[in-house]
Amino acid sequence: MKKLLLIGMFVIFLYPLVIVSQGIAAAAEPIKIGYLAPYVGVYAKNGKDLTDGFKLYLDEIGYKVAGREIVLITEDDEMKPEVGTTKARKLVEKDRVHMLAGIIHSGVAYAIKDYVNNNKMPLILTNAGAAKLTAQDKSPYIFRVSFVNGQQDLAGGWYAYAKLGIRKVLMMFPDYSAGHEKADGFKRGFKAMGGEIVAEIFPPLGTTDYGPYLAKVVDYAGKVDRVWMFFSGSDAVRSIVQYSEYGLKDKIKLFVIGDTVDETFISSQKDAALGVESYLHYTPTLDTPENKRFVKAYTDKYRNEPGQFSEQAYIGAKAIVKALEAIKGKVEDRDAFMKALRDVKFEAPQGPFRFDNNQNVVQNVYIRRVEKKGEKYVNTVFDMVPDVDQFWTPKK
Repeated sequence: MKKLLLIGMFVIFLYPLVIVSQGIAAAAEPIKIGYLAPYVGVYAKNGKDLTDGFKLYLDEIGYKVAGREIVLITEDDEMKPEVGTTKARKLVEKDRVHMLAGIIHSGVAYAIKDYVNNNKMPLILTNAGAAKLTAQDKSPYIFRVSFVNGQQDLAGGWYAYAKLGIRKVLMMFPDYSAGHEKADGFKRGFKAMGGEIVAEIFPPLGTTDYGPYLAKVVDYAGKVDRVWMFFSGSDAVRSIVQYSEYGLKDKIKLFVIGDTVDETFISSQKDAALGVESYLHYTPTLDTPENKRFVKAYTDKYRNEPGQFSEQAYIGAKAIVKALEAIKGKVEDRDAFMKALRDVKFEAPQGPFRFDNNQNVVQNVYIRRVEKKGEKYVNTVFDMVPDVDQFWTPKK
């Protein structure tokens, strides 16, 4: 009887210690982030830059927040919606990540939307501008630190008419969701001012020979003021180089969304990109202390200059970490994490960072021109449209 009493007392004494030790063990478990990006195909370089930018911020904090280790698990979505869905399931169900991030291709973002919502899994988009995800299909689980397709283009369309005196435009862009959404944004801003879209040409994503499409552009020489263009990845290099080779550069000037002449690509486009004017939310030539620090850190680590993809991912990682700091690393409380993420504000390399009420970034849009300084090709900022959100209204 005395032995049983002693055993009982020992169990009662030990039980709280077990609970406490389990709590400490749980607190010490790493915070897992599942990262989707393409590492093959047209946008492979974009995907690498997107991942490098994200890793840079995690490097800066030693992959730790609030005493917990951060583990980044990357998967190649191959820019294919079906592959992206499979990889998202793997990250959530096998790797047990606490959130998903990344994604270049809008089609992949749209494809995993229902899975994210059904599993109440936070998704932080660091590129994909799939417009509906922070508009009619908005979700408490989806955040975007990059842009909505069409967001910057509203400002770009307005600027083309109001500031550059452009009245007639020919549009050329890849035939997929992001291409059409960005073009629609430019059209809304431009046409609201009285501008005219004369024609649209949309080659397939991954086109290698733009000759047949550029032959159509030739027919509009003297009939339009500018060609508006959106391409990215290897498509951006080929389209700009071939546009120049066709002798079109001096016949019809380009005004493009900045993806087309991003720093990731202009070192390959070289003189073909010189003089091209564009609009974008970021360029490494921005003269601010935070941007100078970021550019130096990125260049020192990766031996090449950051472009928009690197910067977007960097601020995505920073936004996540700032939210985790606010909740003392307790990422298992998803509601608290998402509330903290909505409230995050800080000075980013591109300028002040904050979300709108739909959990999409509000940003400055910079008007730029490709110039050559020494042996280096750069986008020089010569104007800015401030505080552009996804519902920005063109100014008359």
